[in-house]
Amino acid sequence: MYKKIFVAVDNSCYSNFCIDAGVALSQKYGSLLVGCHVYDAALHQRRFRDMEKGLPPQYQDENVLQHQRDLHSSLINLGLKLISESYLNVFKQKCMEMAVPHEQLLLEGKNYHEIINEVQRNRYDLVILGVLGLAAVNEQMIGSVCERVVRRIKTDVLVVKNNGFDGKVVVAVDGSLASFAGFASAIQFAKSFNVKLVAVSVFDPHYHRVAFESIANVLSQEAGQIFRFKEQETLHEEIIDKGLAKIYQNHLDRAARMASDAGVELDTVLMEGKPYDKILRFLQKENPSTVIVGRTGIHNTNGLDLGSTTENLLRLAPCNVLLTGGNAEAEVNEPNGFLEFHRPLNEKKYASVTNTLESPHSADGFARVVKSDQKISDKHQIKRQIPVWTQEAQIQTERIPSFVRGVVKKKIEEFAQEKGYQEITTQIVDEAKALFMGDSSIHSV
Repeated sequence: MYKKIFVAVDNSCYSNFCIDAGVALSQKYGSLLVGCHVYDAALHQRRFRDMEKGLPPQYQDENVLQHQRDLHSSLINLGLKLISESYLNVFKQKCMEMAVPHEQLLLEGKNYHEIINEVQRNRYDLVILGVLGLAAVNEQMIGSVCERVVRRIKTDVLVVKNNGFDGKVVVAVDGSLASFAGFASAIQFAKSFNVKLVAVSVFDPHYHRVAFESIANVLSQEAGQIFRFKEQETLHEEIIDKGLAKIYQNHLDRAARMASDAGVELDTVLMEGKPYDKILRFLQKENPSTVIVGRTGIHNTNGLDLGSTTENLLRLAPCNVLLTGGNAEAEVNEPNGFLEFHRPLNEKKYASVTNTLESPHSADGFARVVKSDQKISDKHQIKRQIPVWTQEAQIQTERIPSFVRGVVKKKIEEFAQEKGYQEITTQIVDEAKALFMGDSSIHSV
């Protein structure tokens, strides 16, 4: 899984946690550990020069000053090097005790800059960083070195907050390539450390409701008629809100199949609300050792270093955070029509998968188990061919707003498949519209 692992070392308690984590991973995967410490002698030399003007008069002579500079530089360079080597000796000793392959790397320069350059120059599979360093204060949630490195490299990163991997592992799934790359890592992780694996997925229909309430306060009556505000609002409530739950449940179904194929026990939890908030509350309640998230999510745009959910969890999660999806593009090998029509699961394997759905009536706001030994219905076990759209029907759907068009077309295709139609015409579009919303509900289609 991880063959070459970079471990940042600075003699803080989090650094010691990092070493322990690296050793544990190396024992499971045979990984080469590279322990690295960076010291900045030039910084101390610059500070010494800044203070020269405040020295007593007897030290202001240029010859005396130069002698002091040389002496200070020699002592600082030698002293920092000896201290840094002592830090790495702690790493070396632990690796030798556990008989894991390792190397020591001592670099001079600005810490985060040198770490980034080293990771980018060499092909590391994983970087392990402490969430805080030696200069941490109580109010800090994440250190500057950790955040700068995480944002500037593409390698998988384990940000260490606690010691050890005892306890369940939670992995966030949103349908993105990065999230499924993370889930693949989670499966290997769960198998290697024999820990419980929980997949969580969160859909958020509330944004659309808030947006429509905001729009209603500013639209004139005439603009509202042009926008067809009431029809658009109904469209969101009837299709988007319900459709989002179905889509995100499908992501969990896919995760369940992956876990089943690997022989790993999995619990799945579907929640409604703001993703980072719901996941954070779940972590606080369940107290796992590690949460695994993709660097970016389903709404990623080019150049984004971290998604908003990942960024919030990186700061606020009470457990270790493994960021994945940066090493390589995850492959998606799903059949056509994956969102609705799945291949059947092995019943014996799938019996270990527990599906949990958040109930709006839960007293504590958290998930309740509603099904176990869940099986996909017979109609979902049949892979059906998606009907062909006529040009006229395609043109008709172009009138649907772009942000909802895909969901509506999916519902129409599902309707046509259920009816056994081989082709989707404007008449079938109208039939589907009448069935889902009533004849006058979706005038935009």
